[in-house]
Amino acid sequence: MEELQPQIRRRKPALERKIGEIREEDTRVALIGRVIKVDKLDYMFTIDDGTGIAIIESEENVLPKIGQMVRVIGRIIRNEEMHIYAEVVQDFSDAELEYLEEIQELEKKIMPGLENALEWWSE
Repeated sequence: MEELQPQIRRRKPALERKIGEIREEDTRVALIGRVIKVDKLDYMFTIDDGTGIAIIESEENVLPKIGQMVRVIGRIIRNEEMHIYAEVVQDFSDAELEYLEEIQELEKKIMPGLENALEWWSE
């Protein structure tokens, strides 16, 4: 008799996005921005990354401080207005954002070529 393997459901990876670049088909994103507003009653905060603002609902009831730079990984909720249900909130106050942006630009240039090479190699 064949043993049934349990199905493992995996979440889609969070896509690195600027707030203004979030697409309709995106379901999970990773955003970096400065906290501009905190709502302690509803455990929500707002971040601004220079391309737009996003309302973040904190999953673990952890709220950053106004002015703090954070990285938010979470699921996009689309109701009357879009907001992000945060799964992870990281303090990015000490991050060198210029270097991070350089790395992201290099990834955009290099990754398609690597993916094509990997497809060729696996054939």
